[in-house]
Amino acid sequence: MTELKIADLLSAEEYDKKRDGLLSIANSDKETRTIEIGKNVSLLFENKSTVQSKLQEVLRSANVTVNEEVQEKLSAFNLLLPNIDHLKATMIIHCAKEENLSVVIEDKDGIEKKAWIQIGENERVFGNSNSNIESSIIEDHQIAFVLEFNLSNLMIKDLQAGMTLYAGIDHPKYNIRTKEILKKTTTSLAKDFSSI
Repeated sequence: MTELKIADLLSAEEYDKKRDGLLSIANSDKETRTIEIGKNVSLLFENKSTVQSKLQEVLRSANVTVNEEVQEKLSAFNLLLPNIDHLKATMIIHCAKEENLSVVIEDKDGIEKKAWIQIGENERVFGNSNSNIESSIIEDHQIAFVLEFNLSNLMIKDLQAGMTLYAGIDHPKYNIRTKEILKKTTTSLAKDFSSI
């Protein structure tokens, strides 16, 4: 997928004018591209729309306008975009407000190395935690990791052909496999490879 460039970003003034509409589009994309795995884990498969939305919001909240600072943020956010042979997902581990996040995380230590997807009859592909992007606490009850799922050419062709997609976690204390993923999600993920 083509990387985002400074020219793709809206100025602060222009973004404020269009923000509601753009957030609505990005939220719809996020909903389509998010896979819930049990009650504590979700995978948001990033694309240009979701990444640009996150970046514009970060620039807005931090009031970043200097080109060098914008470029620095842009370079970091481009690491979230899918590539020629892999999908990238933000893995979010969350808990109910009455639960303690550190206890939930400790109980599921290493869970970010146990997330997988499966396309059709192909073997499961486990996500690799991206060492260039540190995990981060989003808020008190969520922590996020960035995962890469490296796919073979056959897997990509099967995804584009509409083969069934599954996802899961293979962890001793969180062993869950989803039902068949919605077709609209599979279709959206397959489009990532036609735009690369």
